Amino acid sequence: MADAKILEKGLKLLEELVQSAEGKTALELADLLGIHKTSVYRYINTFIRMGYIRADGNGAYHVGNKILELGSQMLRRMPLRETAHPFLVKLSAETQKTVHLCILDGAEVIYLDKVESQRSLPIISRIGSRAPAYCTGVGKALLSTLPTDQVLELIKRTPLVKRTENTITDPLKLLEELKFTRERGYAIDDGEHEEGIKCFAAPIKGFGGEVIGAISITGLKRELDVVSIAKRLIDALKEKVTEISWRLGGNFSPK
Repeated sequence: MADAKILEKGLKLLEELVQSAEGKTALELADLLGIHKTSVYRYINTFIRMGYIRADGNGAYHVGNKILELGSQMLRRMPLRETAHPFLVKLSAETQKTVHLCILDGAEVIYLDKVESQRSLPIISRIGSRAPAYCTGVGKALLSTLPTDQVLELIKRTPLVKRTENTITDPLKLLEELKFTRERGYAIDDGEHEEGIKCFAAPIKGFGGEVIGAISITGLKRELDVVSIAKRLIDALKEKVTEISWRLGGNFSPK
């Protein structure tokens, strides 16, 4: 039990550093973890020796390259990302839009892959980052495939915070939106997560029809509001989702 507690504290220390862009001092880590500074130094020295933490010379500590290496290896081994990546590249090239690949993790989505168009967008997404599922296209595409009671349970644990003027914060309206999403076969983020940004997203199915992820096409809302542009992008999205699903044994075609 003591060893498990020590391991838990060490992992929490790493998590704190992963989430901190500017790094943390030993004193800050001690306060956050509720342990003595000498214990923090023992963790730090071990992690530095193993390459998981580095010191910046100004008293702050940051995650080391070993963490990045492990994360990269994990992503490379994921069949979904490996299979989907060439299709994301094609989709971005065909549409001249930024394309994302995500999975659902509780009430959040994790960005597994991102292919940017030549025309960069003012968006905050990056590979490995998270975002709320309720107000993102990929999130709503994935939530729409879950049973209603499971969605309600997730909503209970996650406040529906208003991020933009268009964010849906009423649980009943969100359930209604997920119903529409399920019926039409794709989700719409109508500037709900980031102001002025719109996206279309659709779920990917793997072997046995299990939903394993979603991809989205993202662009400026004023452009994607044009009906002819929206139709072309949605058709391209559906085509790539079908191709990826077939490759993963999903035998699936969106509506």
